[in-house]
Amino acid sequence: MLKDELHDIEKLLSTWGNSGNDIVIESTFQSKSQRLFAAWKMIAFSEISDKSLRRYFYYQLEGILKISDTLFNMADIELSKKTSGHIIFLLDHLKQYFPGYFNNDAMAPIAYHQRSVEKWSTDFQLLKSKLKKAQISSELKTSACKWIEELNEINYSRRYSFREISYSKYIIEQMLLIDTFSDKADNNLISFLTSANFNHLAFLVYRQNKIRKELEAFISCEDKINYLANQKAIVLSFPEMKNLAFNTSWPSIKSMLADWLKEEILLAEKSLPKISDVVVPKIPLELSVAHLSCLIRLLFEESVFATQNLQSIFKCFAGYFQSKRQAVISPGSLSKEFYSIDQHTAARVRDLLQRMVQRINRNFFPMAVAINATILSYLSMR
Repeated sequence: MLKDELHDIEKLLSTWGNSGNDIVIESTFQSKSQRLFAAWKMIAFSEISDKSLRRYFYYQLEGILKISDTLFNMADIELSKKTSGHIIFLLDHLKQYFPGYFNNDAMAPIAYHQRSVEKWSTDFQLLKSKLKKAQISSELKTSACKWIEELNEINYSRRYSFREISYSKYIIEQMLLIDTFSDKADNNLISFLTSANFNHLAFLVYRQNKIRKELEAFISCEDKINYLANQKAIVLSFPEMKNLAFNTSWPSIKSMLADWLKEEILLAEKSLPKISDVVVPKIPLELSVAHLSCLIRLLFEESVFATQNLQSIFKCFAGYFQSKRQAVISPGSLSKEFYSIDQHTAARVRDLLQRMVQRINRNFFPMAVAINATILSYLSMR
């Protein structure tokens, strides 16, 4: 029955202007539309489940939009203009009285969009004038004026959803309330557009360029990374509006900007010098490779090293020390000398260790040294 009602309305509107009796057609349309509205009301208050009601009204909206597209594509432009008001009449009733079952993501007829633009034209002109006088940067002023001009345009190459049209109205109304004459006018406008999920690609590019420009003030990679990380934290702290956007088919401005900042941070981190790339100067020793290997063996056998991996020990000493005659020591040469220590080498190392013990005694046990000296002096006198 309801499908027939829509079919009858489509058939009636398609004959508009051809019969020469528009008054009769108008009266018939009003009668049929009231019958349709009564049927909608009856269904809405029935015991049908909420899911079924949503599916039903989505189907009704789809039928109205199909009628609109059929009439719009007709060769008779005048007929299309005359019938557009009646289509909008049906849409307004469905949207006003059954908002919970209205599919806001459906593509609105161009006539509906045109009517919306006409309704907010006064606010649009006020906002345009306000932005021209606003105490904001010239770049933001130029960009913002361009963005709202786009909100006010009828783009025949792209259809807008009911949600996107409502969003445009919301943006214009809210921007009129923003204080654009304070010292924080730029931040006020940017914060609002970010929180309102104004995911216009030009706004994303503006934010990226602004961050890049501010990044030039930092010299070191560490400072740049810290700045980018701070900007990312600020972006992520903004509340994200659900189901509202300039373009619902794109990601939110919050996620697009946060993902871009994440990539910039990764690129900046790649510019940091790696620890392995930093050349650490080797410490020169007044020891031969043989003497150094002997010392390493003594330390190893006394369990001074907390590892039993000799190869790692050899690599460490070879990497950070140079011998008396060799600027470059290989782990292999240390290993070779480690296992072939002779008495001559051991004697030289013992002499070194004895001098070290004597120095320890002089510096930290002077009384013991004095007593030993006295005893030796007494014995020599006998």
